[in-house]
Amino acid sequence: MNSADDTHESTRCPGCRVELPVTAWPENPKSNASAACLKVAGDLLGFELEHQVKLGYLHQLRMDAYHAQHVHQNAPRIGPVFALNGLYMFLERGSGNIDVRTAHGIMANSFDDWPRLTAPDEVGPLTAYDVLAAGGPEDVERAMLIWAAQVWDSWPDSDRDLVRKLTIELVPARYFHR
Repeated sequence: MNSADDTHESTRCPGCRVELPVTAWPENPKSNASAACLKVAGDLLGFELEHQVKLGYLHQLRMDAYHAQHVHQNAPRIGPVFALNGLYMFLERGSGNIDVRTAHGIMANSFDDWPRLTAPDEVGPLTAYDVLAAGGPEDVERAMLIWAAQVWDSWPDSDRDLVRKLTIELVPARYFHR
């Protein structure tokens, strides 16, 4: 994990634990992320948009990896389930952006007894900062895929199994590509 330059004041993100220089970016009390980490997430989105042809297919995956790495203990129960659902669908079922977003809509409209998932203490060694700092579009693409897999793998087997089960029960098979 990369860390901030030690010549400047830094802050540690409560979600992913990355240390970054303090920023004027606004805090978000609904997020389990430091203001500096939220800024990095915004910068990563900007990089993705600049290189949309290469990285656009990873848009939903980027959002789900970030959210699964920054689960707030008081967040609505649906949030972590959806973040893990997106990681599962992309990584294990070959589903893309539209498939995952459609699955979220289907799930939200057909289920409401969401389990409470508690983020693990360690949510993968890579962070959005590492992905953004990886280099050019090809390097960022590789880093983003590794990051997402690490975040997914960091969650307990029981939580991943529960998300797999809910997804298979609620989402039609046509949204899975393997």
